[in-house]
Amino acid sequence: MNYKLKNIIGIHHCEEHRNLSADFVKSNLVFLLILFLSPNCNFAQSKSNDSCSFFNNKPIYPYYYPNVLSNGKDFYTQKKAFKKAITERTNFNGIVTVYFFINEFGETNFYTTQLCDLNYKTLSISKELEPLCAQILQAVRNTSPWKPMLNDKKEAVNSRKFYSFKFNNGQLIEILPK
Repeated sequence: MNYKLKNIIGIHHCEEHRNLSADFVKSNLVFLLILFLSPNCNFAQSKSNDSCSFFNNKPIYPYYYPNVLSNGKDFYTQKKAFKKAITERTNFNGIVTVYFFINEFGETNFYTTQLCDLNYKTLSISKELEPLCAQILQAVRNTSPWKPMLNDKKEAVNSRKFYSFKFNNGQLIEILPK
């Protein structure tokens, strides 16, 4: 995927966030293109499943622009809550990342879980890792409600966010972003 296209959809690769792989971009590219190119779309009747209604037909900003998202909780408090909630024992070596979207009202939806090894190679969720992934997903869902991100004009905007959980021999050793 070329650099210009990555910028159009707001995805940037850097050393710290290499786990946002090209596979994730490719798997979500169709969704993002439909979302951005369909000003009068109506995919579903339910607001929770209708991306156009959920985002109020407005653009989605990355988690770091124009300011950093907040759910009103100190990150270290949130990190303790994650560690308390994630109790599943495995021998997993890798990173579990949960991506989600936050609309201009602070509501969350469209959660996606992705796994990769410690060399950032995408992995499938195996049956033995399903309980761990389910615990992580639930812990991330419990971070709601969120304060909407504000643009330069101090108006609430739609955004996306992620949490990555790095494991070594089943031990949670790091949570990103910090």
